[in-house]
Amino acid sequence: MSQYVDLFLQEAEEQLEVLEQETLILERDPTPERLQVIFRAAHTLKGSSRAMGYSRFAELTHETENILDQLRNGTLTIRTEIADRLLECIDTLGKMADKIRDGGTDDVECGELVGQLRAIGNSGSEAPAVRLEVQTAATTTLISPDLFEILEQAKAEGPLLHARFTLHQDCVMKYVRAFMALTIAQEHGEVLVCAPDQESLEEEKFELDFEFVVQTKVELDTLLDRLKEVGEVAQVTLTEWVQPVAAASKPEAQEQQTAIVESAPTTSATPEPSANTGAPKKGESGQTVRVDVTRLDNLMNLVGELVIDRTRIAQIGLEISSRYQDQEIDALQETVSHIARITADLQDQIMKARMMPIETVFNRFPRVVRDLAQKLGKDIKLDLVGGETELDRSVIEVIGDPLLHILRNSVDHGVELPADREKVGKSPQGRVVVSARHQENHIVIEIVDDGKGIDVERVKNKAIDQGLLTKEQASKLSEKEALQLIFHSGLSTASEVSEVSGRGVGMDIVRSNIQKLGGVIDLETTEGQGSKFSLRLPLTLAIIRGLLVDVAGHVFVLPLGSVIETLFLETNQVQRINRREVIVIRGQTTPLLRLRKVFDVSSGDSDADSYVVVVGLAEQRIGLVVDRLIGEQEVVIKSLSRFCGETAGVSGATILGDGNVALIVDVNGVIPKDR
Repeated sequence: MSQYVDLFLQEAEEQLEVLEQETLILERDPTPERLQVIFRAAHTLKGSSRAMGYSRFAELTHETENILDQLRNGTLTIRTEIADRLLECIDTLGKMADKIRDGGTDDVECGELVGQLRAIGNSGSEAPAVRLEVQTAATTTLISPDLFEILEQAKAEGPLLHARFTLHQDCVMKYVRAFMALTIAQEHGEVLVCAPDQESLEEEKFELDFEFVVQTKVELDTLLDRLKEVGEVAQVTLTEWVQPVAAASKPEAQEQQTAIVESAPTTSATPEPSANTGAPKKGESGQTVRVDVTRLDNLMNLVGELVIDRTRIAQIGLEISSRYQDQEIDALQETVSHIARITADLQDQIMKARMMPIETVFNRFPRVVRDLAQKLGKDIKLDLVGGETELDRSVIEVIGDPLLHILRNSVDHGVELPADREKVGKSPQGRVVVSARHQENHIVIEIVDDGKGIDVERVKNKAIDQGLLTKEQASKLSEKEALQLIFHSGLSTASEVSEVSGRGVGMDIVRSNIQKLGGVIDLETTEGQGSKFSLRLPLTLAIIRGLLVDVAGHVFVLPLGSVIETLFLETNQVQRINRREVIVIRGQTTPLLRLRKVFDVSSGDSDADSYVVVVGLAEQRIGLVVDRLIGEQEVVIKSLSRFCGETAGVSGATILGDGNVALIVDVNGVIPKDR
């Protein structure tokens, strides 16, 4: 069964996510439709875990299903205690899945939790659950005649295929085979009915035969080939669904149909020509496949190499065309342009394949806010906006924890207790909004709360008390600069240490992680009204657009997302304040930083003309002095070898069109930290 573990874990992850998200909403909006969705997810998990032989997983989902069944029937009413136990079940099931993923079993202690669930269940009435039973009929088909009319109505919406299985006499785990067959059918359509019913299949209350009807748009032969992959099957047939003629009243018709079924071949099942009229042609229906992320990473690396070669070929083509005039050279140039377009399209498609909606991160937040608010005695409403916004998988993997930390701080430090909010004329329920949107080639994520805001003077005083700066330095700080102190390691404005925060660790790591992504984090606050954290992140970490500059004969790349403007630098424009070089741009004083000094490079021509590239980091602006502007180019980011060590001010390298290596400047790393 090891080959099906991955399939089970994938399904478990999906169903557990559905369970958690819907249970959180159920607490405030207990609709019958939502209860049905939750029940179906728990029922699916119970069936698949039983099929795989994970007894504790199955036991816990069975008890969860019993509680959900009573909620559906109205014998129990959702309350905080029940929601807590259901969420605890989901957490425990998640731990079991993790243990299975690590190569173990589902051996996670859950006896106490099972007892609590049974106690809750016993507090409700013993009214039996209403279930849809599919009766076993001693006719040509196991499917109940009562469902024939329903299937005929469903047939009007799309083709129905009728699958029948007979297992080998020595089949050890009958439901495993039935589960595999049903899973394959679900991949290609929707199983409308199976016989015996799901409960009987799970408990193996059947002999060797089972069947189901699936609504699908794929060709019959295609689905049949997949169903043949199921092992320990003596016979499988697949035909278009046809309601037996007078199945309930004409024994002779039943006998004739039975004979046809018994003589059906095991290797194929071809419908009559008339029955295939109007069926979609092979390949017309949309299909998706699961792809290992490492394959996408490898494809991205190959495309990156292709982009480098494309740039090189384009440069060679330009050099040749500038030297010679020939029709063949013109043809070469045209081919080079075509390759460039194709490569760009290929790159775009691979990038899209790697994109994921940020809701995969957002989905973690409702549970965190609920549990934390409950622990702190607060009433908080969380709004998630723009979950469909997509960004690269590599960014998704890194951004989750920093966002979670900021959110926890907003709930703990920002939003006040209900009584305190009412004293200042606010609604007792606080509000936190997490939103995401695209902005040019970046994604902007904002976390906004309507809490008490940040007391800037308190931040300054804390920094002074902890020796981070003097009173004189603090007095010269603007509000924006003072707020940046909360990202300093060791600084916390919490009045006491708690399980949630107050130890002065975290926000510095948050900023560090954001900066490693090439992103920027900013903070705005209004005392008494709330705070807003803004994160600006690149959509991908693989390929970026950069500004190529010359510094003492060396080429460096400045990420275009950080570049605000460029200008020619005249010697008389440079001024000094506190022995630092600055330049006044449209009335704003901007400090200068010479990249020659930063990277300790020089050449004989130290009096060459200079240019200033103004880059931005949050509210900060700084002018990087370079010798020459080369131009914009799409560059592939290559990580530096570990043998290079930590190189301050450098985030990676790239290979240029001429084959030379250029370093990519880390704007966060070159800006002085004492600013």
